[in-house]
Amino acid sequence: MAPVKSRKELNVEATRAALLSVARRHFARDGYTNAEISRIAADARVTTGAIYHHFSSKQGLFLAVAEDLEKELLVAAAAADHADPWQRLKMGFGKLIDICATPAVQRITFIEAPQVIGPDAWRKIELRYAYGAVRTVIGQLRDAEIIKPYPVDLIARTLLALLHEASAEVVRSKHDPKVRRQIGDLVEGVFDVFLLRK
Repeated sequence: MAPVKSRKELNVEATRAALLSVARRHFARDGYTNAEISRIAADARVTTGAIYHHFSSKQGLFLAVAEDLEKELLVAAAAADHADPWQRLKMGFGKLIDICATPAVQRITFIEAPQVIGPDAWRKIELRYAYGAVRTVIGQLRDAEIIKPYPVDLIARTLLALLHEASAEVVRSKHDPKVRRQIGDLVEGVFDVFLLRK
């Protein structure tokens, strides 16, 4: 049985959650550079000191928001329900395209995180979440001789680039259903390239 949290612990968690939610909106709308700590604090109804207490800096707050998004992507990727691991990967990828076509993911995760946090540091974070999970599944599929024996990192990076561009195209089309179907067809074709025909 999980220990009961004190009122103070609950308040700390609520404050942190509120700051993450408000900061996500600000970073998605204004970008890292133009997002203002004072406005984030005002919208979250806390002091700027509360932000620095929980996250130490603006970059720390941004990192927490970006990691929070990565956790959501991991949950979405893992939510695909299919007995066949190859089909499960494809279904999960389809869900990721739609989630990644949101303003927050587009701006925070794809555009700004590598710049604000640094590309190498951000890749290490991605490996802990959805990208890392996809990479693990690809390795398992390759070892099981379901997909061609290409290097795991090559396949993973190819799929990550496809995810970036496919979700960006959904956004550019203003979520046009026809374009989304075309993207689905294209993604299906790319996945088929990796499948090992026996």
